[in-house]
Amino acid sequence: MNPLSLIFPPGLYCVSCGRPLPVQEEEDAGLCDRCAGEIAWISGRLCQKCGRMLSDENPSELCRDCAKTDQAFSKGRACALYAGRAAEIVRDMKYREKPWYAETLAALMAKRFLAEADPETGEFPRYDHVVAIPMTGKKKEARGYDQAALLAKALARRIGVPYLPGALRRVRETGVMSSLSGDERRQNLATAFSVGYDIINKIENTRILLTDDVYTTGSSVNACAETLLSAGAGSVDVIVFAIGGDTRQREAEARGRPSGCG
Repeated sequence: MNPLSLIFPPGLYCVSCGRPLPVQEEEDAGLCDRCAGEIAWISGRLCQKCGRMLSDENPSELCRDCAKTDQAFSKGRACALYAGRAAEIVRDMKYREKPWYAETLAALMAKRFLAEADPETGEFPRYDHVVAIPMTGKKKEARGYDQAALLAKALARRIGVPYLPGALRRVRETGVMSSLSGDERRQNLATAFSVGYDIINKIENTRILLTDDVYTTGSSVNACAETLLSAGAGSVDVIVFAIGGDTRQREAEARGRPSGCG
């Protein structure tokens, strides 16, 4: 148990700013209205592959990244743009020793998933397993927890799909990739993941929902999807909390000026 939960019980205070919250149900996300209003939620025209928002200047059904890259996964979903308050929450969870934030992000991801229920039948997209993208051993040792696994477990519980621990393993350390381009990331991640022999029979011909906190270039999720499919999975979809802009937006942000998302 997180010792701070004894002082600040979950559901009583906004996880981001600490303001008191009204009475929360278990499925609620734990964000106050002000913080939720500072998040750029994914909406409007979306890339049919990865799920990032498309700008008016892009008439295609794909963002620029997906248009030039053959992604192995079938469909991606995201809750928010990786910027501002959303990015701050993710960084708090990963780098500021706040693993309990995974419950909040999982609640938001579950709402995004459940919003896709068929309007006529009420059925949700069907999956056999929820799988997490594995951390590097060095990061997990330094951080003391695996936020991707925490997210996957919490999401699986909320959407009623079994979590499959240890499905993917990192067999090679890849180092820090924040400064690498999409192509450089893909090259760096080649052969970085594997599926254990004890897992192969469990995933054969199954539908897998792959989870992570952030999707930027898509290199990590694509490498993991390729690994799962090569091991016999029937299909792989992706869901993340936050997603970055496409290549043009990231380049514009690096130069210090805004641009469309897709």
